[in-house]
Amino acid sequence: MSGLTQSAARRFFLTLLHERYLQTDGRHYWLTPKALRLGQAYVDSAQFPRMVRPIVEYIASRTEEHASVGVIDDDELVYIARSKHTPFNSTSVRLGERVPIYCTAGGRLWLASLAETECETVLQRIRREQRTPYTVTDVAALMEKIAQVRRQGYAAIEQEFEIGMLVLAVPLSDREGLYWGALSLTSHQSRTSIEALCRDHLDLLYSAQAMLVG
Repeated sequence: MSGLTQSAARRFFLTLLHERYLQTDGRHYWLTPKALRLGQAYVDSAQFPRMVRPIVEYIASRTEEHASVGVIDDDELVYIARSKHTPFNSTSVRLGERVPIYCTAGGRLWLASLAETECETVLQRIRREQRTPYTVTDVAALMEKIAQVRRQGYAAIEQEFEIGMLVLAVPLSDREGLYWGALSLTSHQSRTSIEALCRDHLDLLYSAQAMLVG
Protein backbone atom coordinates (compact mmCIF):
# COMPACT_ATOMS: atom_id res chain seq x y z
CA MET A 1 0.00 0.00 0.00
CA SER A 2 2.93 2.36 0.67
CA GLY A 3 4.55 1.63 -2.70
CA LEU A 4 7.85 0.73 -1.00
CA THR A 5 9.70 -2.47 -1.78
CA GLN A 6 10.50 -4.77 1.15
CA SER A 7 14.18 -3.76 1.09
CA ALA A 8 13.30 -0.05 0.93
CA ALA A 9 10.88 -0.42 3.83
CA ARG A 10 13.57 -2.20 5.86
CA ARG A 11 16.07 0.60 5.19
CA PHE A 12 13.43 3.12 6.24
CA PHE A 13 12.76 1.24 9.49
CA LEU A 14 16.50 0.94 10.21
CA THR A 15 16.88 4.68 9.73
CA LEU A 16 14.05 5.37 12.18
CA LEU A 17 15.65 2.97 14.67
CA HIS A 18 19.02 4.68 14.27
CA GLU A 19 17.45 8.11 14.79
CA ARG A 20 15.58 6.79 17.87
CA TYR A 21 12.09 7.34 16.46
CA LEU A 22 11.43 3.58 16.70
CA GLN A 23 12.19 0.77 19.12
CA THR A 24 11.88 -2.96 18.50
CA ASP A 25 11.85 -6.23 20.40
CA GLY A 26 12.93 -8.11 17.27
CA ARG A 27 9.38 -8.84 16.11
CA HIS A 28 7.37 -5.69 16.74
CA TYR A 29 8.14 -2.00 16.28
CA TRP A 30 6.76 0.96 18.21
CA LEU A 31 7.33 4.71 18.25
CA THR A 32 9.52 6.28 20.94
CA PRO A 33 8.88 9.47 22.95
CA LYS A 34 11.03 11.34 20.43
CA ALA A 35 8.24 10.77 17.93
CA LEU A 36 5.98 12.96 20.07
CA ARG A 37 7.67 15.90 18.39
CA LEU A 38 6.08 14.71 15.17
CA GLY A 39 2.56 14.68 16.56
CA GLN A 40 -0.12 12.91 18.60
CA ALA A 41 0.30 9.70 16.62
CA TYR A 42 2.80 8.42 19.18
CA VAL A 43 0.39 8.24 22.09
CA ASP A 44 -2.30 6.74 19.87
CA SER A 45 -0.22 3.98 18.31
CA ALA A 46 2.78 3.17 20.50
CA GLN A 47 2.89 -0.27 22.03
CA PHE A 48 4.06 0.72 25.52
CA PRO A 49 1.18 3.13 26.21
CA ARG A 50 -1.34 0.46 25.20
CA MET A 51 0.36 -2.04 27.48
CA VAL A 52 0.45 0.17 30.57
CA ARG A 53 -2.94 1.90 30.31
CA PRO A 54 -4.94 -0.89 32.04
CA ILE A 55 -2.56 -0.85 35.00
CA VAL A 56 -2.61 2.95 35.15
CA GLU A 57 -6.43 2.92 35.22
CA TYR A 58 -6.42 0.21 37.89
CA ILE A 59 -4.09 2.24 40.11
CA ALA A 60 -6.28 5.32 39.68
CA SER A 61 -9.48 3.45 40.51
CA ARG A 62 -7.95 1.87 43.62
CA THR A 63 -6.48 5.11 44.97
CA GLU A 64 -8.95 7.65 43.57
CA GLU A 65 -5.92 9.69 42.56
CA HIS A 66 -4.33 10.47 39.19
CA ALA A 67 -1.93 7.83 37.82
CA SER A 68 0.52 8.15 34.94
CA VAL A 69 3.60 6.67 33.31
CA GLY A 70 6.45 8.83 32.08
CA VAL A 71 9.64 8.07 30.15
CA ILE A 72 12.83 10.05 29.65
CA ASP A 73 13.63 11.71 26.34
CA ASP A 74 16.48 14.22 25.93
CA ASP A 75 16.64 15.36 29.57
CA GLU A 76 12.86 15.66 29.89
CA LEU A 77 10.10 13.45 31.25
CA VAL A 78 7.34 12.65 28.74
CA TYR A 79 3.95 11.32 29.86
CA ILE A 80 3.01 8.39 27.61
CA ALA A 81 0.02 7.10 29.59
CA ARG A 82 -2.33 8.68 32.11
CA SER A 83 -5.55 7.73 33.85
CA LYS A 84 -8.88 9.14 32.75
CA HIS A 85 -9.70 9.67 36.42
CA THR A 86 -8.30 12.90 37.85
CA PRO A 87 -9.65 14.41 41.08
CA PHE A 88 -8.10 17.85 40.56
CA ASN A 89 -7.33 20.29 37.78
CA SER A 90 -3.77 20.43 36.48
CA THR A 91 -2.38 21.32 33.08
CA SER A 92 0.95 19.62 33.77
CA VAL A 93 0.03 15.91 33.59
CA ARG A 94 -1.35 15.86 30.07
CA LEU A 95 -0.65 13.03 27.67
CA GLY A 96 2.48 13.86 25.72
CA GLU A 97 3.46 16.67 28.08
CA ARG A 98 7.21 17.21 28.46
CA VAL A 99 8.30 18.28 31.95
CA PRO A 100 11.67 18.93 33.65
CA ILE A 101 13.56 16.12 35.35
CA TYR A 102 15.05 18.00 38.31
CA CYS A 103 11.72 18.80 40.02
CA THR A 104 9.56 15.80 39.07
CA ALA A 105 9.39 12.40 40.74
CA GLY A 106 9.93 10.43 37.55
CA GLY A 107 12.82 12.67 36.58
CA ARG A 108 14.56 12.23 39.91
CA LEU A 109 14.16 8.47 39.67
CA TRP A 110 16.00 8.55 36.35
CA LEU A 111 18.71 10.80 37.78
CA ALA A 112 19.05 8.38 40.70
CA SER A 113 19.65 5.54 38.22
CA LEU A 114 22.75 7.32 36.88
CA ALA A 115 26.23 7.24 38.32
CA GLU A 116 26.80 10.23 40.62
CA THR A 117 29.24 11.95 38.26
CA GLU A 118 26.88 11.55 35.31
CA CYS A 119 23.95 12.74 37.41
CA GLU A 120 25.83 15.89 38.41
CA THR A 121 26.84 16.53 34.80
CA VAL A 122 23.19 16.35 33.71
CA LEU A 123 22.08 18.70 36.50
CA GLN A 124 24.76 21.22 35.55
CA ARG A 125 23.71 21.01 31.90
CA ILE A 126 19.96 21.49 32.20
CA ARG A 127 18.05 24.67 32.94
CA ARG A 128 16.78 24.69 36.55
CA GLU A 129 13.97 27.18 37.08
CA GLN A 130 12.41 28.20 40.40
CA ARG A 131 8.92 27.00 39.44
CA THR A 132 7.46 27.40 42.95
CA PRO A 133 8.79 28.68 46.29
CA TYR A 134 9.55 25.03 47.12
CA THR A 135 11.53 24.10 44.01
CA VAL A 136 15.07 22.90 44.71
CA THR A 137 17.44 24.26 42.06
CA ASP A 138 20.87 24.16 43.71
CA VAL A 139 22.92 21.29 42.30
CA ALA A 140 24.39 20.22 45.64
CA ALA A 141 20.96 20.19 47.29
CA LEU A 142 19.52 18.26 44.35
CA MET A 143 22.31 15.70 44.60
CA GLU A 144 21.32 15.13 48.24
CA LYS A 145 17.66 14.72 47.28
CA ILE A 146 18.59 12.28 44.52
CA ALA A 147 20.85 10.30 46.85
CA GLN A 148 17.86 9.87 49.15
CA VAL A 149 15.77 8.62 46.21
CA ARG A 150 18.55 6.18 45.35
CA ARG A 151 18.59 4.84 48.91
CA GLN A 152 14.84 4.47 49.38
CA GLY A 153 13.94 3.27 45.87
CA TYR A 154 11.09 5.71 45.24
CA ALA A 155 10.62 9.46 44.80
CA ALA A 156 8.21 11.80 46.57
CA ILE A 157 7.86 15.41 45.42
CA GLU A 158 5.95 18.04 47.37
CA GLN A 159 4.94 21.24 45.54
CA GLU A 160 8.23 21.59 43.67
CA PHE A 161 6.75 21.43 40.19
CA GLU A 162 3.36 23.00 40.84
CA ILE A 163 1.83 24.60 43.94
CA GLY A 164 -0.30 22.07 45.81
CA MET A 165 0.86 19.11 43.73
CA LEU A 166 2.08 15.97 45.51
CA VAL A 167 3.67 13.14 43.52
CA LEU A 168 4.80 9.65 44.50
CA ALA A 169 6.63 7.54 41.91
CA VAL A 170 8.41 4.21 41.58
CA PRO A 171 10.89 3.29 38.83
CA LEU A 172 10.09 0.96 35.94
CA SER A 173 13.00 -1.16 34.74
CA ASP A 174 13.66 -3.78 32.10
CA ARG A 175 14.79 -7.34 32.83
CA GLU A 176 18.40 -6.14 33.05
CA GLY A 177 17.44 -3.61 35.70
CA LEU A 178 17.83 -0.59 33.42
CA TYR A 179 15.45 2.30 34.03
CA TRP A 180 12.93 2.92 31.25
CA GLY A 181 10.21 4.93 32.99
CA ALA A 182 8.31 5.82 36.14
CA LEU A 183 4.85 4.99 37.46
CA SER A 184 3.50 8.03 39.29
CA LEU A 185 0.58 8.84 41.54
CA THR A 186 -0.38 12.51 41.70
CA SER A 187 -2.57 14.16 44.30
CA HIS A 188 -3.15 17.61 45.77
CA GLN A 189 -2.35 19.15 49.12
CA SER A 190 -6.05 19.86 49.63
CA ARG A 191 -6.74 16.10 49.54
CA THR A 192 -3.85 14.51 51.43
CA SER A 193 -0.25 14.89 52.58
CA ILE A 194 2.90 13.50 51.01
CA GLU A 195 3.37 11.30 54.08
CA ALA A 196 -0.14 9.84 53.75
CA LEU A 197 0.32 9.35 50.01
CA CYS A 198 3.43 7.25 50.67
CA ARG A 199 1.90 5.36 53.60
CA ASP A 200 -1.36 4.52 51.85
CA HIS A 201 -0.27 3.82 48.28
CA LEU A 202 3.42 2.92 47.99
CA ASP A 203 2.78 -0.83 48.32
CA LEU A 204 0.19 -0.68 45.53
CA LEU A 205 2.65 1.10 43.25
CA TYR A 206 5.25 -1.56 43.96
CA SER A 207 2.72 -4.27 43.06
CA ALA A 208 2.03 -2.53 39.75
CA GLN A 209 5.76 -2.04 39.23
CA ALA A 210 6.24 -5.82 39.31
CA MET A 211 3.70 -6.20 36.48
CA LEU A 212 5.47 -3.62 34.32
CA VAL A 213 8.94 -5.12 34.13
CA GLY A 214 10.01 -4.42 30.57
